[in-house]
Amino acid sequence: MTFAELGICPEILEAIDMLGFETPSPIQEQAIPPALAGADIVGRSHTGSGKTLAFTIPALEKIDATAAQVQVLCLAPTRELAVQISKEVDKLAIFLDNISAAAIYGGTSYAPQLAALRRGVPFVAGTPGRILDLIEKNELHTGGISMLILDEADEMLDMGFAEEIDRIVALLPTERQTLFFSATISPAIRSLIDRISRDPVEITIHRPELTVPTCEQSVYEVLFSSRIEVLSRLIEMGRMKRGLVFANTKRVVDDIVDGLLSRGYSVDRLHGDMPQTLRERVLASYRQGNLNVLVATDVAARGLDIEDVDIVVNFELPREPEDYVHRIGRTARAGHKGKAVTFIGRRDFSLLGRIERFTGVRMQREKVMTAEMVEQARREALVDDVLELATTGSLDLPEELQDIELPAEQIASAMFELLIRRLSRELHPIPEDMPNRSGMAHEARPKRSFDEKGDSMTLFINAGKMLRIRPKDVAGLLYNEGGAPKGSVGDIRIFLKHTLVDVSPDVGPLLIERLSVCSLCGYEVNVREDKGHPDGHALTFSPYPRSSRERRNNGDKNNGRRNRRSREFDELRRGRYSRNNGGANGKGDFFSRRRKRAK
Repeated sequence: MTFAELGICPEILEAIDMLGFETPSPIQEQAIPPALAGADIVGRSHTGSGKTLAFTIPALEKIDATAAQVQVLCLAPTRELAVQISKEVDKLAIFLDNISAAAIYGGTSYAPQLAALRRGVPFVAGTPGRILDLIEKNELHTGGISMLILDEADEMLDMGFAEEIDRIVALLPTERQTLFFSATISPAIRSLIDRISRDPVEITIHRPELTVPTCEQSVYEVLFSSRIEVLSRLIEMGRMKRGLVFANTKRVVDDIVDGLLSRGYSVDRLHGDMPQTLRERVLASYRQGNLNVLVATDVAARGLDIEDVDIVVNFELPREPEDYVHRIGRTARAGHKGKAVTFIGRRDFSLLGRIERFTGVRMQREKVMTAEMVEQARREALVDDVLELATTGSLDLPEELQDIELPAEQIASAMFELLIRRLSRELHPIPEDMPNRSGMAHEARPKRSFDEKGDSMTLFINAGKMLRIRPKDVAGLLYNEGGAPKGSVGDIRIFLKHTLVDVSPDVGPLLIERLSVCSLCGYEVNVREDKGHPDGHALTFSPYPRSSRERRNNGDKNNGRRNRRSREFDELRRGRYSRNNGGANGKGDFFSRRRKRAK
């Protein structure tokens, strides 16, 4: 089937052809015709199946270019997805007059988003929090909306947006078309479908097998500065007899190769700056077994046909899930077993989650090998080699040792220690060697059920209502950036200057490690364990004096005026100062002035 057979208008067909799409994907083929006919759609389809076109094409067909108002509203869980959808709409609408899209999301300035809405943009893609905020401020008018789209609905519910979605739907016209797309249909998703859809056409696209089951996939949480050492330990422990290492840039490739060469390993590089003759020479050397490790970028390794790769290492996470699949497809070929190892930092958990959802496989979390483990592996490997040679070969005692009057066991022990010292490189200490360092090894411990046991750990975040922090912002931080397992976050209590969050005690230390310094709603914040207040009450901030005596004293000190903190707090409440500009008088906002005085 072709796109033309789906009943799409010529202008959109021309844009599809320009973008290089030849035939519709299964979700597009099944969803576009009923959507064009006006039916509600429930599409169950995995990430990367082409569902963006499955809902943007019908949406563009429905838009009236002469009406300068929002006509299609698309809700997405993240700002990145909202931006991606709006860009896709702009590409498809390139041959349509007066049709464009705007991305609406929090954590950034209102000005460009308000300008787009006041201009009359017909397609809006955004996150539920900011969308609801603009609707309630009467900046986003819902009267002309004829189509509601929910993309990645399961992820939106996991992030705690259920209440916002219900409130948004309640403010939309009842006569509308609803397109609903989700990777999974849980009971909560089913309940949401029943509330907002009318006799929807349900479409299910089964996920293809993206990775082979013979490929064992694991992940190490490790600092970037420690990764070359961890890679070296993989080699030392015999886990990388013939390895392929991927990095995102040529500079990182060079750093990896230089680090491994300095440790004495046979390794070479492959990237775009190398001439073709040199690249062919490196590949020939690798295929012949003269190199144990080949380090490459995605571009340089594209199209390579390399057999018998026993392990693929992602020194950095690829930027797209499809690239991850292409990388690890170099191992576990033709029915052979293989292993894929991925290094991540604390800022990579959101991307890791995207890759796991895309592949449908959860990677095994592993603990970084300690120096003691590497040393033990070295000794065991040497013993195996000695025993193999002793049992298979006919060896005579060297003439130099025949006249030595020492027990054979003592001589063998001395020779063994000499071999260990001469053949083994010195291990570099890394922070991951510290026994009290938190990491993904926590996930290997037996977990208690947060819901059943009722015990919890309370986290303290130094941000609250004064910075307009909302529960969904905190939940998104813990789930997306912190990688908290589903159901491990409990009550979220937001006060004026701080927030308290109850979490499962099994994941609390992990979240503190990953989010010790992080960004929340555009502000740098700290996350630590809450030590509580001696009287058991939450600490709150009051800008006003607590007694008439204090008011009189402050009045005397300030010549009858309220104290400076009170005035600044009132300015903040009135909106006189903005987080995103220099303030009404050009002197900086409330928070920057406080920071300057603190210095």
